[in-house]
Amino acid sequence: MALKNIVFDFDGVIADSADIIFALFREIHPATTHRDFMAHHDGNVYEEPVVKFSPEVAEQFYADYSNRLSVSHISEAIDPIKRLASIYRLFIVSSNTEPGVHAVLTEAGIKHLFLAAYGYETHKSKNIKFEMLRDNFQVKFDETVFITDTVGDIKEGNKVGVKVIAETFGFHPRERLEQEESYAVVDSWDEIEEKIRNLAAE
Repeated sequence: MALKNIVFDFDGVIADSADIIFALFREIHPATTHRDFMAHHDGNVYEEPVVKFSPEVAEQFYADYSNRLSVSHISEAIDPIKRLASIYRLFIVSSNTEPGVHAVLTEAGIKHLFLAAYGYETHKSKNIKFEMLRDNFQVKFDETVFITDTVGDIKEGNKVGVKVIAETFGFHPRERLEQEESYAVVDSWDEIEEKIRNLAAE
């Protein structure tokens, strides 16, 4: 495979933020269970939400999220991202808010390693954001791998025809991720890098 592009989901992949987000869910809707939280990420969180937010509550959610997110939440991803950026073009496609994502990447000194970081302000559909990467950066889907941690994202990656590597240290466990077809399901950043090398060699 002529691999040139890596697209990362942010929460649960670059950022170890599941605990932050689940805590915010519980603060807004105290009856939210962990099962609800898992199911919320089985599809597009805006088109098929299990836990629903009003626009006003959603804005407060994003503000609180941005205030709680810190460089410590992305520390495990920094070195792998630096290594991968020396070989591939890197992008972020997230369902979360762009100011929070951009701020923590800037604080960590790695924002410049990403050609684009699209959040919900750009569009609520990850499929549309992939199409924007194609149109704005000439990203060819057959030269691209998507790194994610949820069943919903695997579905969206498959819709546009990118290879998907799903990891188990984010929102969804292996048994849930394996319900959808992906190139690989992995348990660590070392395995992500290994699978990317294997994919590039195919």
